[in-house]
Amino acid sequence: YELDSLKKSTDESQILLDPNTFSKDGTVAIQSLNFSYDGKTLCYSVSDAGSDWSTIYFMDIASRKKLDDVITRTKFSSLRWTTDSRGIFYATYAGANDNITSDNDSANKGEKNGETVIEVTRTDIQEVYFHRIGTPRSSDICIARCVDDLNEHFFSVETSDDGQYLIADVTKGTLRESKVWILPLLNLSDSIVEQPNWLKLIDNMDFIYDFVTSQGDLLYFRTTAQAQNFRLISMNIKTKEIKEIISEDKNNILEDVTRVYEKYFVVRYLADVKSILYLYDMESGKQLRKFDLPIGTISVWGDQHESEIFVRLESFLSPTIIYICNLADSLDAPLTLFKQIEFQGIDLNELITEQVFVDSDGLDPSNPVKVPMFLVHRKNLQKTGDNPTHIYVYGGFSHAMKPFFSIGALLWIYHFHGIFAVANVRGGAEYGEAWHRDGYKSKKINTYYDLNACAEWLISEKYTQPNKVSIAGGSNGGLTVAACANMRSDLFANVIIQVGVLDLYRYHKFTIGYYWCGEFGNPDIPEEFEWVKSISPLHNIPKDPKTYPAILMTTGDHDDRVVPAHSFKYAAQLQYQLGETMNRLGRPLIVRIDVRAGHGAGKPTIKRIEEIADTYSFISYALGAQWHD
Repeated sequence: YELDSLKKSTDESQILLDPNTFSKDGTVAIQSLNFSYDGKTLCYSVSDAGSDWSTIYFMDIASRKKLDDVITRTKFSSLRWTTDSRGIFYATYAGANDNITSDNDSANKGEKNGETVIEVTRTDIQEVYFHRIGTPRSSDICIARCVDDLNEHFFSVETSDDGQYLIADVTKGTLRESKVWILPLLNLSDSIVEQPNWLKLIDNMDFIYDFVTSQGDLLYFRTTAQAQNFRLISMNIKTKEIKEIISEDKNNILEDVTRVYEKYFVVRYLADVKSILYLYDMESGKQLRKFDLPIGTISVWGDQHESEIFVRLESFLSPTIIYICNLADSLDAPLTLFKQIEFQGIDLNELITEQVFVDSDGLDPSNPVKVPMFLVHRKNLQKTGDNPTHIYVYGGFSHAMKPFFSIGALLWIYHFHGIFAVANVRGGAEYGEAWHRDGYKSKKINTYYDLNACAEWLISEKYTQPNKVSIAGGSNGGLTVAACANMRSDLFANVIIQVGVLDLYRYHKFTIGYYWCGEFGNPDIPEEFEWVKSISPLHNIPKDPKTYPAILMTTGDHDDRVVPAHSFKYAAQLQYQLGETMNRLGRPLIVRIDVRAGHGAGKPTIKRIEEIADTYSFISYALGAQWHD
């Protein structure tokens, strides 16, 4: 949407780009977008049928017309403009366009002769290119190629605020520890060369360095260097001198920093999985104010050249609210309501959220940890020991499961009188990198111990009982719940595995699975094979269990991140080993295959509604939960 004045209602905004018009079935979606610095051109990438592959288009803002430039077969690409607005940097993979004969060929390789083709080929070598607007794709220049000592590495690039430098965050796979390389961009649009000489500002991968902003020769980073919970530093490009701007908070995680109004930082911390927001002076690092906001998950948008900041807030019982604050009025200016999503049909005042902390021994019983868990339920809930309970979990890749608004969860709570729980198990970023590292590689099993401990706590505290407990997770979360079902089949009556990673012996052989070796371990390395051997869901199905939960697996026929083979093989093995047992127990095993869908992103509204309806219908059946008007 486009709104020509912030003083106007958003109801007066004009449509700039409508993805609902991209396809009849709604399965073509916007993946990312970015405006040029002069505000005249919009660059956006589009994916088809949920694929990670995308096509980049350009639009002239004034006329609303597409430019002739089209860049096909890009993947995991940030769209970074040069500050002269003449070109962008984008990412793809070697060989991606081997079968593309022109710039206007379809990017969709997911269908052939009307039949679905599942892409499984390993995507090996990332390449970063520069494209100048108005020139053919064939003239694009490669500025980085991940070969030789950069094998299996990943470049994420952005331009410095003054346009003088291109800054590359170079990681290996999904691990966040990074190198920092920079490339001078003066007159780049006219003089860029193939494979330029990068200045290797930081060339080891010992710590995380997240670029924030720049000022002259100073680059600002959020980093774990000498700060487990992150701190903010500046680094001089020429002298490499480092200065601390905001020191580490020993109790809370410095999660995000946004530069606003020339010389200020809006800083977001995570405290026991709840967001806190502050304003800091950029030069001195002095804290100037704390923003008064309800408990929830906060995200911020701002620009160094603008005085307005936008703050988005959501929680389990509050849909999205957007506030605006104009620092030009005063550094203490209040947050005022800009936009609020209206929600009707359920009285949210009848529901409540609580947070509990569960002891989990994990691999080291002598050093138990406190695992946070959110519980959302009706205020009049009685601890009778038989409340149907659904636990959602992720537990991996340094991703924190913060409070979020879910229509499906609210229907479960309000109409099935259920409990919705979110377990913040190890492997995520709820308590920084230490929490992540305590749940990855050789310690990955801690993630599963934590979820089992959360289920046991709910049972011991009389919230529920084993035949009333359901667990669910997607992608890595699908691995989490499948592993727990194998470890403690007595704890759960139902498991929802959404696009799960289930074959840890071969996951690295398909598409971009090898990026995850830093998280799970590389099965081709004997020592690391031992890590995955004990947890791989496909290879650890119990041989003769007394009980086993109902299983609903979901996958998309175009999922080229976690390929459908994971779900298909796991379903076949479950049916072979436990088919008779599950039939005897009355526990169904179902695979739900979404057509023209991928790993989850870009699904049209109707597909999301259908999946939510099917999922909660399955949960209610498995737990014997009844609908209440």
